[in-house]
Amino acid sequence: MTSLPPPKTQAPVMVPLVAAFSAFALSWLGPLVFPFRLLTTMIHELGHGLAALLTGGQFISFVVFADGSGLAYTAGGIRWIIIPAGYVGTSLFGAALIMLGRNPQASRNALGLLGGALVLMTIRYALPTVFSPAMAGGLLTLGMGILIGVSFIAIAWRLSTIWSLAMLNLVAFWVGLSALGDLRGLMFLSTMPGQSDAHAMAEITFLPPIFWAFVWAVMSLVALGAALWYTWVRK
Repeated sequence: MTSLPPPKTQAPVMVPLVAAFSAFALSWLGPLVFPFRLLTTMIHELGHGLAALLTGGQFISFVVFADGSGLAYTAGGIRWIIIPAGYVGTSLFGAALIMLGRNPQASRNALGLLGGALVLMTIRYALPTVFSPAMAGGLLTLGMGILIGVSFIAIAWRLSTIWSLAMLNLVAFWVGLSALGDLRGLMFLSTMPGQSDAHAMAEITFLPPIFWAFVWAVMSLVALGAALWYTWVRK
């Protein structure tokens, strides 16, 4: 009897190891990390905006800045859902991409859809900030959002499937690791007076900012760990 080859829809298990190492190594690659850092911030701010829309509010605009920070402008909606949607939403997004990263064709489709959605949402929600006092940030957001989105579309459409698989997994692990790193920073900031999502949540719940930073970190760890186990570890 001869053994059958593995299904073509399954990527080798070395993919997450390479993707995780590459995402970790990006932190030391200087300018190359810049678009990835901004991508994480865009996902964070879009998480706030989409949560506002889903809870009956308005998503007015968003902007990211060269230092990696960002702002989302919303109105109405349910604040106790909108506020955590930035950090937790970013982790859930990374977890979803990890789960799609086992299938080469799904990776290609997801990367193309991600690119298209990023272009459309950047034009729709970042363009207003170009005509605001945050014009420099608005131009940066608009330019980088379109550039990153078009790059994803080009990779998914023009290059071989392995490139889509590699890029989707790199983005998945980068976003996941960045979300955890940002939450670690948030836990530190939550112990001091200031303005952050954790402080905003504390204002409406009367629970300390560090509590919310810790809860969001646990939720993110569970989501990313479950996605990794379900996709790459489970037999």
